[in-house]
Amino acid sequence: MNLFYNLLPLPSGYFGASSALYDLDGLIVVYGPAGGAWHINIEDEPRWYRGKTTVIGAGLLEMDVILGKDSEFVERIVSVARDLNRNFVALCGTPVSAIIGADLKGLTQAIQKRIYTPTLCIETSGTENYLEGAKKSSIKIAQTFLKQLPKIPNSINILGAIHLDTGHPKHLKPLISFLENSEVKITSIWGHSPLEDIKRSSSASLNIVIGLSGLSLAQYMYETFGIPYIIGFPIGKKMQEYFFNILKDKPYHLPTASYYFKKALVIGEPVRAFSLKLFLERELCIKTKVISILPFKELLLPQKGLKNTIIMPSEEDIPINSESTIADLMSKSDVDYIIADPFYERLLHQKRQFIPLPHTAISARFYWDADYEYIGEIGAKYLKDRL
Repeated sequence: MNLFYNLLPLPSGYFGASSALYDLDGLIVVYGPAGGAWHINIEDEPRWYRGKTTVIGAGLLEMDVILGKDSEFVERIVSVARDLNRNFVALCGTPVSAIIGADLKGLTQAIQKRIYTPTLCIETSGTENYLEGAKKSSIKIAQTFLKQLPKIPNSINILGAIHLDTGHPKHLKPLISFLENSEVKITSIWGHSPLEDIKRSSSASLNIVIGLSGLSLAQYMYETFGIPYIIGFPIGKKMQEYFFNILKDKPYHLPTASYYFKKALVIGEPVRAFSLKLFLERELCIKTKVISILPFKELLLPQKGLKNTIIMPSEEDIPINSESTIADLMSKSDVDYIIADPFYERLLHQKRQFIPLPHTAISARFYWDADYEYIGEIGAKYLKDRL
């Protein structure tokens, strides 16, 4: 059994679904007990304080579950959906729906028959990590709302930009500015853009996957609309030059490190961690190992539609779902730097140079407004100033 004493548990599937769908002006229904949406809104969804409520709980009481009062649940959701008139209704599963064997598809169909609003079934169980919920909900949105459109040259979508991974929207500004200065049109940002922009996603000529939650969507959009994709984002001037040449189909060779004079351990979301690794090894000559409590096997496998990457995964990098193992690796004598969410610092047994890089999925809203960067030249400066 993997026990966690110092770290918060990872958000589960329906948290990820909420993160992916929140800005689309839909009605996200968490099929669970009364107060089921409270944990999302209060703990992991800082946007809840800044706009109208998007996530609601099913409000199930114990007798509702025991007696299977599905008709009353359907009636409540239909009533709310008609009153709010949102772009869609998304029904997400929880451990309660999994334990009682709730027919989420059947409930979704029953709601859909009563309203004109598209109603989506997000088959989460509350036992998977948040990435699975974000993946499923993004695919469902694509299947429901995307149609084939003529391709627009030099246009891109940014995929996988859920707030649980990217943090505050301000952290995406360096990437957005770089793309705009490179005369690339941003069609949509999945996780931030409104639904009207999302509907135009199939017109883009390229997808950029900046978070692992967007990889399945990128593969779906390649198979369905023929849009190739890039994985990763640039950190530092050299990586930006490399990224620019990928975007413009120009040849460019990454610098190779002739030697490494320091060692770093990066802990975090896989795409961000591997983007950091590429920057640290190729630009700063710092040998880097990545560990993550999220699985990333798909990043090591060949993929159809993959145009290029700005990441550096290897077999030496490992997914670890054990707090004690992470703590042991952090305290190894050959580690000079540790780059991770501040919550990981409490796992250190020995003094190490620790560079805080918050990850909302780990520390929730604690560091939402913290001063840190990880993209572009400003991200490189943040790291260099602390190394």
